[in-house]
Amino acid sequence: MAAMSDRPELAGNSDRPDGGDARLPAARRPTIEDVARMAGVSRSTVSRVLNGGRHVRPEAISRVDRAVGALGYSVNQAARNLASGRTGSVAFVISEQSEHLFSDPNFGAIIRTFSRELGRRDQHLLVTTAQDYGEEAFLGDYLTAGHVDGALFALPREGERLLDRLARGSLPVVVLGRPLGYEQVLSWVAVDDEAAAFDAVALLLDQGRSRVGTITGPLNTSSGRHRLEGYRRAVGTSQPPELVEAGDWSPASGRAAALRLLAADPQIDGLFVASDLMAREAMAALKESGRRIPEDVAVVGFDDSAAAVQADPPLTTIHQSFEQSAAEAVRILGELIAAPGSGPQHVLMPTRLVRRKSA
Repeated sequence: MAAMSDRPELAGNSDRPDGGDARLPAARRPTIEDVARMAGVSRSTVSRVLNGGRHVRPEAISRVDRAVGALGYSVNQAARNLASGRTGSVAFVISEQSEHLFSDPNFGAIIRTFSRELGRRDQHLLVTTAQDYGEEAFLGDYLTAGHVDGALFALPREGERLLDRLARGSLPVVVLGRPLGYEQVLSWVAVDDEAAAFDAVALLLDQGRSRVGTITGPLNTSSGRHRLEGYRRAVGTSQPPELVEAGDWSPASGRAAALRLLAADPQIDGLFVASDLMAREAMAALKESGRRIPEDVAVVGFDDSAAAVQADPPLTTIHQSFEQSAAEAVRILGELIAAPGSGPQHVLMPTRLVRRKSA
């Protein structure tokens, strides 16, 4: 009688769905063919089960699932990407100075959402900034050389060379915010900044505030420009120009702009600020100048970020969901990647006014 082999790859394993041998050489990674043999089905059936189980009998799905578990099989994503001609990576390009980026909690929410939503699609997120023309040229070469399957953008500025280059290429791109000059050719997810700003300023006017100023965002961005347009539409043409001061989204710019507004018009009694981060520092400057909030100056911000709750007093603001916008951008990008050459998609997300104690 021949001796029983003690080689592990020949030893029996009762976990096999059909009662046979389930073990493989320890050094070899199980393949989809191994799963098919163990489950007693075709390779194509295993593939359909792994991709959602459409048009597969429940008993076959159960056998494949047991085989996958017994073998410890996992999808070789690198091989799948190679076969499909994709990289499995998506770039998130931020057109902002790094010191502003790390002071703004909204970017953290966007990045977390991008990473989570892309992870569900077996895609990896690469985060990078484009702070000057040199970086834009390098990124343009990198993004168009096939290193990523698509790109997500935030805070694009008017005339940005990188965005212009990508708009003329074939790489799928989705922008958070309206890309000035490329609204018709690129996909984007945004809020109606003008309408939301109008509502914010209308609240101040309805409270009887007669000298309402504003601190804008950068006017070479769509959100900065459209929020100023909403302010102007609400106050009309009679409001003096000295009640408008520019900010750049940074907290320090909000404080400096508030001091300039007070110097230009000490009687200011209402203030709309284009972001919560700037508004919080503007409120601090107002209080240091002896103004009470909201008794002397009522303040409304924009974003409903953590800064709104941390402000003293808590800030009345426009709410927008960065998480929902980011998830929608990933959805659109997935469709553009799956269907190259499909037309751009444009989505307006909802906003609402959140009342707190500052106005």
